[in-house]
Amino acid sequence: MDSLISADFWQLTANGLVRGSFYAALGAGLALVLGVTARFHFAYTLTYTFAPYAAFLAMDRQGVSFWPAAMIGLAGAVVLSVLIELLVYRPVAQRAGDRAMLAVLVTSIGVSAAGIAALQLVAGTSSLPFYGPAMTISEYGPVRISGFELYQVLTCVGLVVALAAFLALTPLGRSIRAVRSNPGLAGLLGIGVTRVNLTCFAIAGLLSGACALWYGLLYTVEPVMGDKVVIYGFVVAFLAGTRTSPLRALPVGLGLGLLEQWSSMWVSVQWTQTAVFTVLVVYLVALSGRGRWGRLLSPRPRARLEKAV
Repeated sequence: MDSLISADFWQLTANGLVRGSFYAALGAGLALVLGVTARFHFAYTLTYTFAPYAAFLAMDRQGVSFWPAAMIGLAGAVVLSVLIELLVYRPVAQRAGDRAMLAVLVTSIGVSAAGIAALQLVAGTSSLPFYGPAMTISEYGPVRISGFELYQVLTCVGLVVALAAFLALTPLGRSIRAVRSNPGLAGLLGIGVTRVNLTCFAIAGLLSGACALWYGLLYTVEPVMGDKVVIYGFVVAFLAGTRTSPLRALPVGLGLGLLEQWSSMWVSVQWTQTAVFTVLVVYLVALSGRGRWGRLLSPRPRARLEKAV
Protein backbone atom coordinates (compact mmCIF):
# COMPACT_ATOMS: atom_id res chain seq x y z
CA MET A 1 0.00 0.00 0.00
CA ASP A 2 2.82 2.43 0.89
CA SER A 3 4.56 1.75 -2.41
CA LEU A 4 1.31 2.41 -4.28
CA ILE A 5 0.85 5.73 -2.46
CA SER A 6 4.45 6.66 -3.18
CA ALA A 7 4.03 5.87 -6.89
CA ASP A 8 0.89 8.02 -7.03
CA PHE A 9 2.68 10.85 -5.26
CA TRP A 10 5.58 10.93 -7.72
CA GLN A 11 3.24 10.72 -10.72
CA LEU A 12 1.14 13.57 -9.35
CA THR A 13 4.31 15.56 -8.71
CA ALA A 14 5.39 15.12 -12.32
CA ASN A 15 1.91 16.10 -13.53
CA GLY A 16 1.99 19.16 -11.27
CA LEU A 17 5.32 20.32 -12.65
CA VAL A 18 4.06 19.93 -16.22
CA ARG A 19 0.86 21.85 -15.55
CA GLY A 20 2.65 24.36 -13.37
CA SER A 21 5.04 25.36 -16.16
CA PHE A 22 2.00 25.78 -18.38
CA TYR A 23 0.28 28.05 -15.84
CA ALA A 24 3.50 30.02 -15.36
CA ALA A 25 3.79 30.88 -19.06
CA LEU A 26 0.14 31.95 -19.24
CA GLY A 27 0.50 33.99 -16.07
CA ALA A 28 3.66 35.72 -17.31
CA GLY A 29 1.82 36.93 -20.41
CA LEU A 30 -1.14 38.19 -18.43
CA ALA A 31 1.07 39.86 -15.83
CA LEU A 32 2.91 41.73 -18.59
CA VAL A 33 -0.33 43.06 -20.08
CA LEU A 34 -1.84 43.97 -16.71
CA GLY A 35 1.32 45.59 -15.37
CA VAL A 36 2.18 47.65 -18.46
CA THR A 37 -1.13 48.48 -20.11
CA ALA A 38 -3.53 48.21 -17.13
CA ARG A 39 -5.90 46.21 -19.37
CA PHE A 40 -7.83 43.39 -17.71
CA HIS A 41 -7.35 41.18 -20.76
CA PHE A 42 -10.07 38.54 -20.34
CA ALA A 43 -10.06 38.06 -24.12
CA TYR A 44 -6.80 36.18 -23.49
CA THR A 45 -9.17 33.20 -23.58
CA LEU A 46 -9.92 33.99 -27.22
CA THR A 47 -6.30 34.32 -28.36
CA TYR A 48 -5.53 31.08 -26.49
CA THR A 49 -8.33 29.22 -28.26
CA PHE A 50 -7.70 30.83 -31.64
CA ALA A 51 -4.17 29.43 -32.12
CA PRO A 52 -5.04 25.69 -32.23
CA TYR A 53 -8.23 26.41 -34.19
CA ALA A 54 -6.26 28.30 -36.84
CA ALA A 55 -3.68 25.51 -36.96
CA PHE A 56 -6.40 22.85 -37.25
CA LEU A 57 -8.22 24.69 -40.05
CA ALA A 58 -4.95 25.15 -41.93
CA MET A 59 -4.29 21.40 -41.68
CA ASP A 60 -7.84 20.22 -42.30
CA ARG A 61 -8.96 22.56 -45.08
CA GLN A 62 -5.72 23.64 -46.73
CA GLY A 63 -3.69 20.48 -46.33
CA VAL A 64 -0.83 22.25 -44.53
CA SER A 65 1.51 19.97 -42.56
CA PHE A 66 1.62 20.24 -38.78
CA TRP A 67 4.62 22.48 -38.06
CA PRO A 68 3.79 25.14 -40.68
CA ALA A 69 0.19 25.01 -39.42
CA ALA A 70 1.43 25.52 -35.86
CA MET A 71 3.35 28.61 -37.02
CA ILE A 72 0.15 29.87 -38.65
CA GLY A 73 -1.69 29.36 -35.36
CA LEU A 74 1.00 31.24 -33.41
CA ALA A 75 1.03 34.11 -35.91
CA GLY A 76 -2.77 34.24 -35.80
CA ALA A 77 -2.78 34.49 -31.99
CA VAL A 78 -0.19 37.30 -32.08
CA VAL A 79 -2.05 39.27 -34.75
CA LEU A 80 -5.41 38.79 -33.06
CA SER A 81 -4.02 39.92 -29.70
CA VAL A 82 -2.56 43.09 -31.25
CA LEU A 83 -5.80 43.85 -33.12
CA ILE A 84 -7.84 43.50 -29.93
CA GLU A 85 -5.71 46.17 -28.26
CA LEU A 86 -5.51 48.43 -31.31
CA LEU A 87 -9.12 48.27 -32.50
CA VAL A 88 -11.07 47.50 -29.32
CA TYR A 89 -9.35 48.19 -26.00
CA ARG A 90 -7.61 51.42 -26.91
CA PRO A 91 -10.70 53.23 -28.33
CA VAL A 92 -12.83 52.00 -25.42
CA ALA A 93 -10.25 53.15 -22.84
CA GLN A 94 -9.93 56.58 -24.46
CA ARG A 95 -13.68 57.13 -24.35
CA ALA A 96 -14.15 55.73 -20.84
CA GLY A 97 -11.60 58.02 -19.18
CA ASP A 98 -11.36 57.31 -15.46
CA ARG A 99 -13.49 54.19 -15.84
CA ALA A 100 -11.21 52.70 -18.49
CA MET A 101 -10.27 49.55 -16.55
CA LEU A 102 -13.90 48.57 -15.89
CA ALA A 103 -14.92 49.42 -19.46
CA VAL A 104 -12.10 47.31 -20.89
CA LEU A 105 -12.97 44.41 -18.59
CA VAL A 106 -16.60 44.37 -19.71
CA THR A 107 -15.57 44.80 -23.35
CA SER A 108 -13.01 42.00 -23.14
CA ILE A 109 -15.64 39.57 -21.85
CA GLY A 110 -17.86 40.45 -24.80
CA VAL A 111 -15.00 40.15 -27.30
CA SER A 112 -14.08 36.74 -25.94
CA ALA A 113 -17.65 35.45 -26.09
CA ALA A 114 -18.24 36.80 -29.59
CA GLY A 115 -14.93 35.49 -30.90
CA ILE A 116 -15.44 31.99 -29.56
CA ALA A 117 -18.97 31.96 -30.97
CA ALA A 118 -17.50 32.89 -34.37
CA LEU A 119 -15.03 29.99 -34.10
CA GLN A 120 -17.94 27.67 -33.39
CA LEU A 121 -19.77 28.91 -36.49
CA VAL A 122 -16.72 28.20 -38.62
CA ALA A 123 -15.50 24.92 -37.12
CA GLY A 124 -18.50 23.56 -35.20
CA THR A 125 -19.20 23.15 -31.51
CA SER A 126 -17.75 19.67 -31.00
CA SER A 127 -14.21 18.74 -30.06
CA LEU A 128 -11.73 18.56 -32.90
CA PRO A 129 -9.01 15.91 -33.30
CA PHE A 130 -5.69 17.72 -33.37
CA TYR A 131 -2.97 15.45 -34.68
CA GLY A 132 0.71 16.23 -34.94
CA PRO A 133 3.92 14.30 -34.31
CA ALA A 134 3.60 10.84 -32.83
CA MET A 135 3.36 10.79 -29.06
CA THR A 136 5.99 8.82 -27.17
CA ILE A 137 5.72 7.68 -23.54
CA SER A 138 8.77 7.44 -21.30
CA GLU A 139 9.02 5.83 -17.88
CA TYR A 140 11.25 7.13 -15.09
CA GLY A 141 10.71 4.74 -12.20
CA PRO A 142 7.07 5.12 -11.11
CA VAL A 143 6.56 8.17 -13.35
CA ARG A 144 5.15 7.99 -16.87
CA ILE A 145 5.44 11.12 -18.98
CA SER A 146 4.83 11.79 -22.66
CA GLY A 147 7.17 13.50 -25.05
CA PHE A 148 4.56 16.22 -25.57
CA GLU A 149 4.60 17.00 -21.85
CA LEU A 150 8.39 17.26 -21.80
CA TYR A 151 8.36 19.56 -24.83
CA GLN A 152 5.61 21.63 -23.22
CA VAL A 153 7.70 22.15 -20.08
CA LEU A 154 10.75 23.12 -22.13
CA THR A 155 8.69 25.49 -24.27
CA CYS A 156 6.91 27.19 -21.38
CA VAL A 157 9.97 27.58 -19.18
CA GLY A 158 12.05 28.71 -22.16
CA LEU A 159 9.49 31.35 -23.12
CA VAL A 160 9.33 32.77 -19.58
CA VAL A 161 13.14 32.91 -19.31
CA ALA A 162 13.37 34.47 -22.79
CA LEU A 163 10.79 37.10 -21.80
CA ALA A 164 12.74 37.97 -18.66
CA ALA A 165 15.95 38.30 -20.69
CA PHE A 166 14.15 40.40 -23.31
CA LEU A 167 12.88 42.84 -20.68
CA ALA A 168 16.25 43.08 -18.96
CA LEU A 169 18.69 43.19 -21.89
CA THR A 170 17.06 44.82 -24.92
CA PRO A 171 16.25 48.51 -25.56
CA LEU A 172 12.60 47.70 -26.25
CA GLY A 173 12.45 45.62 -23.07
CA ARG A 174 13.82 48.52 -21.05
CA SER A 175 11.20 50.76 -22.65
CA ILE A 176 8.51 48.32 -21.54
CA ARG A 177 9.85 48.43 -17.99
CA ALA A 178 9.88 52.22 -18.07
CA VAL A 179 6.25 52.37 -19.20
CA ARG A 180 5.34 49.83 -16.53
CA SER A 181 6.93 52.02 -13.86
CA ASN A 182 5.54 55.38 -15.01
CA PRO A 183 3.74 55.63 -18.37
CA GLY A 184 3.30 59.40 -18.17
CA LEU A 185 6.97 60.10 -17.56
CA ALA A 186 7.99 57.50 -20.16
CA GLY A 187 5.87 59.31 -22.76
CA LEU A 188 7.50 62.63 -21.87
CA LEU A 189 10.93 61.04 -22.37
CA GLY A 190 10.00 60.07 -25.91
CA ILE A 191 9.10 56.42 -25.40
CA GLY A 192 6.27 55.30 -27.67
CA VAL A 193 3.68 54.08 -25.17
CA THR A 194 1.37 52.83 -27.92
CA ARG A 195 4.17 50.79 -29.49
CA VAL A 196 5.06 49.36 -26.09
CA ASN A 197 1.45 48.37 -25.40
CA LEU A 198 1.13 46.64 -28.76
CA THR A 199 4.39 44.79 -28.12
CA CYS A 200 3.07 43.52 -24.80
CA PHE A 201 -0.09 42.23 -26.44
CA ALA A 202 1.96 40.55 -29.17
CA ILE A 203 4.08 38.78 -26.53
CA ALA A 204 0.97 37.72 -24.63
CA GLY A 205 -0.54 36.35 -27.83
CA LEU A 206 2.63 34.36 -28.52
CA LEU A 207 2.68 32.86 -25.02
CA SER A 208 -1.00 31.96 -25.04
CA GLY A 209 -0.78 30.46 -28.53
CA ALA A 210 2.24 28.30 -27.70
CA CYS A 211 0.57 26.99 -24.54
CA ALA A 212 -2.68 26.24 -26.37
CA LEU A 213 -0.98 24.29 -29.17
CA TRP A 214 0.64 21.90 -26.70
CA TYR A 215 -2.62 21.60 -24.79
CA GLY A 216 -4.44 20.73 -28.01
CA LEU A 217 -1.91 18.01 -28.82
CA LEU A 218 -2.13 16.56 -25.32
CA TYR A 219 -5.91 16.66 -25.04
CA THR A 220 -8.24 18.10 -27.68
CA VAL A 221 -9.28 21.34 -29.36
CA GLU A 222 -12.67 22.65 -28.25
CA PRO A 223 -14.39 26.04 -27.84
CA VAL A 224 -14.19 26.05 -24.02
CA MET A 225 -10.59 24.89 -23.80
CA GLY A 226 -9.37 28.24 -22.50
CA ASP A 227 -11.94 28.91 -19.78
CA LYS A 228 -10.29 27.08 -16.88
CA VAL A 229 -6.60 27.37 -17.75
CA VAL A 230 -6.71 31.11 -18.39
CA ILE A 231 -8.29 31.61 -14.95
CA TYR A 232 -5.24 29.83 -13.54
CA GLY A 233 -3.12 32.26 -15.54
CA PHE A 234 -4.85 35.17 -13.79
CA VAL A 235 -4.17 33.54 -10.42
CA VAL A 236 -0.46 33.25 -11.27
CA ALA A 237 -0.38 36.87 -12.49
CA PHE A 238 -1.89 38.18 -9.25
CA LEU A 239 0.25 36.03 -6.96
CA ALA A 240 3.51 36.65 -8.84
CA GLY A 241 2.85 40.36 -9.26
CA THR A 242 2.24 42.41 -12.38
CA ARG A 243 5.21 44.73 -11.91
CA THR A 244 7.95 42.20 -11.24
CA SER A 245 10.21 39.95 -13.29
CA PRO A 246 8.44 37.23 -15.30
CA LEU A 247 10.74 34.74 -13.56
CA ARG A 248 8.56 35.06 -10.45
CA ALA A 249 5.77 33.40 -12.40
CA LEU A 250 7.77 30.16 -12.56
CA PRO A 251 7.78 29.24 -8.84
CA VAL A 252 4.21 30.50 -8.45
CA GLY A 253 2.96 28.49 -11.44
CA LEU A 254 4.84 25.37 -10.38
CA GLY A 255 3.52 25.74 -6.85
CA LEU A 256 -0.08 26.03 -8.06
CA GLY A 257 0.37 23.04 -10.36
CA LEU A 258 1.72 20.93 -7.50
CA LEU A 259 -1.04 22.13 -5.16
CA GLU A 260 -3.68 21.21 -7.72
CA GLN A 261 -2.29 17.71 -8.21
CA TRP A 262 -1.36 16.94 -4.60
CA SER A 263 -4.76 18.04 -3.32
CA SER A 264 -6.35 15.31 -5.47
CA MET A 265 -4.90 12.77 -3.01
CA TRP A 266 -7.28 14.01 -0.31
CA VAL A 267 -10.23 15.54 -2.17
CA SER A 268 -12.06 14.64 -5.35
CA VAL A 269 -10.74 16.03 -8.62
CA GLN A 270 -13.58 18.54 -9.05
CA TRP A 271 -12.56 20.19 -5.77
CA THR A 272 -8.86 20.65 -6.60
CA GLN A 273 -9.57 23.96 -8.31
CA THR A 274 -11.11 25.17 -5.05
CA ALA A 275 -7.78 24.64 -3.28
CA VAL A 276 -6.03 26.89 -5.80
CA PHE A 277 -8.57 29.68 -5.48
CA THR A 278 -8.47 29.40 -1.70
CA VAL A 279 -4.78 30.30 -1.89
CA LEU A 280 -5.63 33.35 -4.03
CA VAL A 281 -8.38 34.52 -1.66
CA VAL A 282 -6.15 34.12 1.40
CA TYR A 283 -3.36 36.03 -0.35
CA LEU A 284 -5.64 38.90 -1.37
CA VAL A 285 -7.17 39.15 2.10
CA ALA A 286 -3.72 39.15 3.71
CA LEU A 287 -2.49 41.74 1.21
CA SER A 288 -5.44 44.07 1.75
CA GLY A 289 -5.20 43.78 5.52
CA ARG A 290 -1.42 44.01 5.81
CA GLY A 291 -1.36 47.68 6.76
CA ARG A 292 -4.44 47.35 8.94
CA TRP A 293 -3.04 44.43 10.93
CA GLY A 294 0.26 46.28 11.31
CA ARG A 295 -1.50 49.28 12.83
CA LEU A 296 -3.52 47.09 15.17
CA LEU A 297 -0.55 45.08 16.39
CA SER A 298 1.99 47.91 16.68
CA PRO A 299 2.23 49.69 20.07
CA ARG A 300 0.79 53.16 20.34
CA PRO A 301 3.23 56.08 20.47
CA ARG A 302 3.92 57.25 24.03
CA ALA A 303 2.90 60.82 23.26
CA ARG A 304 -0.48 59.72 22.10
CA LEU A 305 -0.98 57.67 25.25
CA GLU A 306 0.03 60.56 27.48
CA LYS A 307 -2.38 62.84 25.63
CA ALA A 308 -5.13 60.32 26.09
CA VAL A 309 -4.42 60.13 29.82
